[in-house]
Amino acid sequence: MGRLACLTLALLLVSSCDVSTTGVGGEGKPCFSDGTCESGLSCNSDNICEGCHASCTGRQCGDDGCGGSCGACPSATEFCNQSGQCIDDCNAKECGASPNEGFDCGACSARKLCIRGRCEELMASMTGGSFDMGSESGGPDERPVHYVTLPPFEIMKTEVTMEQYRQCVIDGACSDPDSGRLCNWNVSGHGAYPINCVDWYQAAFFCGWAGGRLPSEAEWEYAARSGGRDMTYPWGDDSPTCSLANYSGCEDETWTVCTAAAGNTSQGLCDMAGNALEWVQDWYHDDYSGAPSDGSAWESPPGDHRVLRGGSWFSNADNLRSSIRFWGDPSRRDSYLGFRCAR
Repeated sequence: MGRLACLTLALLLVSSCDVSTTGVGGEGKPCFSDGTCESGLSCNSDNICEGCHASCTGRQCGDDGCGGSCGACPSATEFCNQSGQCIDDCNAKECGASPNEGFDCGACSARKLCIRGRCEELMASMTGGSFDMGSESGGPDERPVHYVTLPPFEIMKTEVTMEQYRQCVIDGACSDPDSGRLCNWNVSGHGAYPINCVDWYQAAFFCGWAGGRLPSEAEWEYAARSGGRDMTYPWGDDSPTCSLANYSGCEDETWTVCTAAAGNTSQGLCDMAGNALEWVQDWYHDDYSGAPSDGSAWESPPGDHRVLRGGSWFSNADNLRSSIRFWGDPSRRDSYLGFRCAR
């Protein structure tokens, strides 16, 4: 999906004037002896009181107080604020669309993601390259090991957090995740925990709203291997510990993203093993026979389940391997299911 639409700003118009049209000082009548008129009127050079349109003097745009316009803004990238001033909306917003005209204020630079009109430093750049995807020592669905060549892409350093997901819900673009036992949604103090209890559809929609997409399974594994290196886990080949990942026996629930920084990839990606299983774009297939070799998502033929990667707080140590694959009904929500976005 494309760019993110910025938060709508309501233009509040000035209320209409309460103007009397009879007697001295009224509209079309002589001014008072001191050169003034009734409220909302101005005395012109002919000593006659003029209507509310006179209040446009010195103002660039907006309502004149009586329902008339004082003029549109001169630039297509400007809107009229409550003070009657023309403001260039892109000066205040790095990305997304204008709340009024629908023009694009520009895309985010590399390694940033557009979240509610702000470019946030969330993305890690992955150079393109080739690697052997899968494992001969893993399960049948990790074989055959096959050579994949990927173009450059970007992927979030962290799993999407509860607070980041909340912005999409506030904007009315995303639906509420499940809540309750071990779900992080609306739990006080869990803003920096991964959003969990979300299904594949919610994950895919959020990434589109944020100007990205779900990663392909090949992109995910390439990133988890620090750029396609021959290693068992994101940090290397050392056996997992709770300083490297959040898995069964460490916390018995999710924890704040990037808590186990020692387990990060070389590019600084956190929690590529443990914490929350991550939805990716691909449909699940029983093995890699016929899998794409260009790093794209395996969408055809469609299946019944989507792929999940990375293990979770509920997984044992062996299920944290970078090549291991999981699958789930795309409508499934659980406390060990989360995601991150790519671009």
